[in-house]
Amino acid sequence: MFYHVARGWRDRSRAQNKAKKHTLVEQLNAHGVLVYHNRRPVGWCQFGPSKELPRIDNMKDYTPSQQEDLWRITCFFTDRDYRRKGVAKAALNGALHYMKQYGAEVVEAYPVDPRKRHSSNMLWNGTPDLFNSAGFTKVRKLGRERWIFKKELVRQSDETVS
Repeated sequence: MFYHVARGWRDRSRAQNKAKKHTLVEQLNAHGVLVYHNRRPVGWCQFGPSKELPRIDNMKDYTPSQQEDLWRITCFFTDRDYRRKGVAKAALNGALHYMKQYGAEVVEAYPVDPRKRHSSNMLWNGTPDLFNSAGFTKVRKLGRERWIFKKELVRQSDETVS
C-alpha cells in the first residue's frame, strides 16, 4: 500500500492497509505479477499507471512527469531461498509484458544502488543492473541511493520483433 497513497500510509493499521489493497485489487486499480516455482509463489512485482502509484510524486528530488501515459514499477519481492536465481528478472519481464498489453508507452523504475551496503532484503525497488538488462536507460539520481530508470515500450500492434 505504500506507493498507492500519497500520504498517510503510516497512520493506517495493517488491517486497514490490507483492506484497502484488497479493494484496489477488486476495482482493478492494483497491478502485479507473481512468479511461481513448482506451483509455489516465490516472487512478485508491483507496477501500474502513475496515477495508481502517486507516492513517487512526493519524493524530495522527484519532478512529476508530464508524460500522459507514464507507468511505474515500484517494488519486487523474492523469497529468500530463490534470490539470485532470476526471479526478479522473470517478474520484471512479466510486468513489461502486461504493461504493453495495457497500452503503456513509458515506464519508470526507481532502483537502489546495491553498492551502498544494502542487504539483499532492502533491494525491493530492484537494482540498476536488473533494469539495464531489460533495456531501461538511467535518467538521473533520485535522492542519495536511488536512480530513475526509464524505458519506452513498443505497443503490441506496432511491434514487429519481440
